[in-house]
Amino acid sequence: MFEIQKLFHLTQVVQNLDEADDWYNRLFSPCRFYRGYMKEAFRDASLLAIGDATVIEPVQVSSEPGAEESPLGRFKARFGARLHSVAWYVDDLEATVEWLRSKDVRLVDVAGRPIETREQSAKVKYVWTHPRDSHGALEFARVNPAYSTDPRLQAHWSSAFWLDHPMGITGPLAISMAVRDLRAATTFYKEVLRARPIPFEGMNGGTSFMVGPDTIVELIDAAREDIRSFGEGVYGMCFHERGIQR
Repeated sequence: MFEIQKLFHLTQVVQNLDEADDWYNRLFSPCRFYRGYMKEAFRDASLLAIGDATVIEPVQVSSEPGAEESPLGRFKARFGARLHSVAWYVDDLEATVEWLRSKDVRLVDVAGRPIETREQSAKVKYVWTHPRDSHGALEFARVNPAYSTDPRLQAHWSSAFWLDHPMGITGPLAISMAVRDLRAATTFYKEVLRARPIPFEGMNGGTSFMVGPDTIVELIDAAREDIRSFGEGVYGMCFHERGIQR
């Protein structure tokens, strides 16, 4: 059995990475611990740590030939610039793949190639679920804290800066996921991800779960009148703050 750990990142497809980075810089003063191009995924991206529980990954799809056929390229063509997927670290990626496959969840690697065996999963660092099987696109990643560039996994890390920041970021990140079948999605989070139902108010009035130690996922009905035009997928994110007036 595997264990879901910290939020790895929340991916956001953007039109312009420079502009997105500048916006996050001005508003959140993030700790940027990666910015680069991944050829296999046809994307430029940053990783922005904001306190203990949050990493945002703004992603710009490449203009290279073939990018339009990549998973991110197809997503942007269909939905435009918006939140894309949720990624968590896991303690055992091979066990994660075996468990999800046993529950009929299709998995792919960064280039969209199917991951169907333990041998295949041993050769990759990340896997993504088919959004229809997991009620939204999810990513799971292996991590070795001794070699990770994620500053939150290092002994010297402190989130005190964001407590004193004007935004006063604290607590877990809450993520809203619009789903077409609320009952099936609730079962998936309970029985497949083994997430813990929790009472949570302040976002969209959905059914909420604690996933891993520091992420709240709120499931909301995509057929609801006020979000019907959105469709399904990651609808929004909510930060806990020390004082909303501040």
